[in-house]
Amino acid sequence: MIDQSYDPDLLPQPPYETARLVLRPFAANDAAVVYKALDTDPEVWRFDPGCAITLKDRRGLISDYATLRRQFGFAPCGAWAKDGSFIGQGGLNAYLYDQRDGSRTVEFEVMYKVARPFWRQGYALEIAKLWANFAFQHVRLRQLKICPARENAASIGVLRALGATFEDDWLDPDTIIATIPAPEL
Repeated sequence: MIDQSYDPDLLPQPPYETARLVLRPFAANDAAVVYKALDTDPEVWRFDPGCAITLKDRRGLISDYATLRRQFGFAPCGAWAKDGSFIGQGGLNAYLYDQRDGSRTVEFEVMYKVARPFWRQGYALEIAKLWANFAFQHVRLRQLKICPARENAASIGVLRALGATFEDDWLDPDTIIATIPAPEL
């Protein structure tokens, strides 16, 4: 849930930088590069979304991210190395979470996806740390809740490095629920 004092107009504006990356909102003309890097390799899309998507679908996602940016003041962004190479994407996504008591809450997940040539180089963690810090410092979220595939060891490792705790997903035995609490101030 978003803290009541959250004001989208006061958020830091992109581009966002890490030691090695520049993250910026996707532009319409990024679609082909992003599609080639993230959507044509079955190992990259194996867990998310779990099936191949088309270039048209990628263009739709880029449009959806622009809508989220207008709605929340932030959205998933593309991650480029400072030399200009496309590395992947990351951001915060809102979704409806089904609680055990039958209620639904709006939760946010930190998401990240890295093109295969850049795997095992720390980029996913670098992207995820940027967005977790953004979530807690600027949006003032109390927690992030992520539901990775139980078999996705790399993603679970990133979440573990961010301080997540894990529990079984009561709705889907193929996923687990990772919760990252806001740091104590």
